[in-house]
Amino acid sequence: MPTAHRPIDFKLTTEQQARLQQQREQIATERPQLQAKLERIHEAKQEPSFCGQLRQAIHSSGRLITHLAAEAGITTQQLSDFLAGDRTLRSDVLDRLTAAVGASLIVTERK
Repeated sequence: MPTAHRPIDFKLTTEQQARLQQQREQIATERPQLQAKLERIHEAKQEPSFCGQLRQAIHSSGRLITHLAAEAGITTQQLSDFLAGDRTLRSDVLDRLTAAVGASLIVTERK
């Protein structure tokens, strides 16, 4: 027989209420920036380029970007900026990222 869930009934202190309000305001301030970055990330991984394909591979890998960044020898912020299309990376870093996600680059000649 399922147990009934009872709401937790407690009162926040004045300090806790103030902190909660401050956090809500911070979230409201940061949300548009985060939404814009999410849109850039989506657009960047749709690019019809090697970097776009690498971004897709990174997202599909299921690996934490902190681990991938460490393997590639870059900071998490640098990888995050690359995923959002806000920065480029040197070719040796792209090679290490490609290896870290287990992808391979196949070059075909265009005619």
